[in-house]
Amino acid sequence: MSEAIVGIVGGMGPESTIDLMKKIFDATPAAREQDHIHLIADSNPKIPDRAWSIVGGGESPVPVLCDSVRRLTAAGADLIVIACNTAHVYYDEMQAATTVPILHMIELCVRHAAEQCPGGSTVGLLATTGTVKAGLYGRALRAKGLSAIMPDSAGQDELMDAIFGERGIKLGYLQENRPRVAALGRELMDRGAAAVIAGCTEIGLVLADCDFPAVDPLRLLADEVVRRVKGDAASKE
Repeated sequence: MSEAIVGIVGGMGPESTIDLMKKIFDATPAAREQDHIHLIADSNPKIPDRAWSIVGGGESPVPVLCDSVRRLTAAGADLIVIACNTAHVYYDEMQAATTVPILHMIELCVRHAAEQCPGGSTVGLLATTGTVKAGLYGRALRAKGLSAIMPDSAGQDELMDAIFGERGIKLGYLQENRPRVAALGRELMDRGAAAVIAGCTEIGLVLADCDFPAVDPLRLLADEVVRRVKGDAASKE
């Protein structure tokens, strides 16, 4: 029986899509090239900004996101993933555009956090203002008996500049933003967080080697893709 083909709704931003593909590659147990998973990535950086749509009344990304889902479905995807946290605000509309199951990265991440952190714990969240305003993680964490803390307003402004600024992560400036983002994560830890969720895929690009417990939703998504395609026993330690 042939393996499932995985479609990626990407381009938000392009480097995060590449990062997800690399994490799927790294998580796949393979003795030869042919053991790796068939991926189809629709990396479309033209998708309207998700955060601006939520907080500033910008153009809705829903039509383009649904077009991507339909394109991946037509290309033969058996499973679809979204390489962007904020885009999960529109998960229901995207799932309605296809009969192919779409994995929900936020649910995977929160389930992992609940397994790793004692009940009643506080979890730090570094995410775009759009993700925070939409309550994507806040509601899901509360449903698991956890609470979320975010940077204060100045810290959130700093985070958004690190992601979207003229020398931000989205434009490829990873190294200079690592200490900025790590400092914000440490501040959340100092305020009592048991761990910090990289609630934006760009944050995951710069928190890989931080000195505090960080949860990378994109890595969890990659692991789940491998499990779904290769079976529960598949793992690469």
